[in-house]
Amino acid sequence: MGDCAGLIGLREAELTARLGKPVTRRTVGGDAWLIFNSPELQLRVRCAPNGDGRTLRVASWTASFETGFETLGGAARSVGLWPVAAPDESADCVEMPLIRRPLPCPAKGTVYSLTASVRYGLFTRVSVFDEEPDWL
Repeated sequence: MGDCAGLIGLREAELTARLGKPVTRRTVGGDAWLIFNSPELQLRVRCAPNGDGRTLRVASWTASFETGFETLGGAARSVGLWPVAAPDESADCVEMPLIRRPLPCPAKGTVYSLTASVRYGLFTRVSVFDEEPDWL
């Protein structure tokens, strides 16, 4: 489950074909929330309606690590987002507990939003959203 690159935009059926059956699937409003577990991380995925009224596509995901990482590079590499998530940051040098930055997706010709959370001096979560950053 370590390679999360390319999850944004997948249909729910493609997601489960790639990752297997989720341990949890809940519907809230029109969205489906799926949780996948591995020994290294928990992956929480939000699938939203595609606009056709029938298909759900991955709109965002969050990887929560069992063991955190000292660097953003380590955290991003563990989910297949390095070096596209560069430049690297050290968790012990981060002033705010959240790093936000654009995440280019050359394969789709778009830019997504990436956030990485720091707790207890380690990067403990990485999230990707299917929208361009509005905070630049």
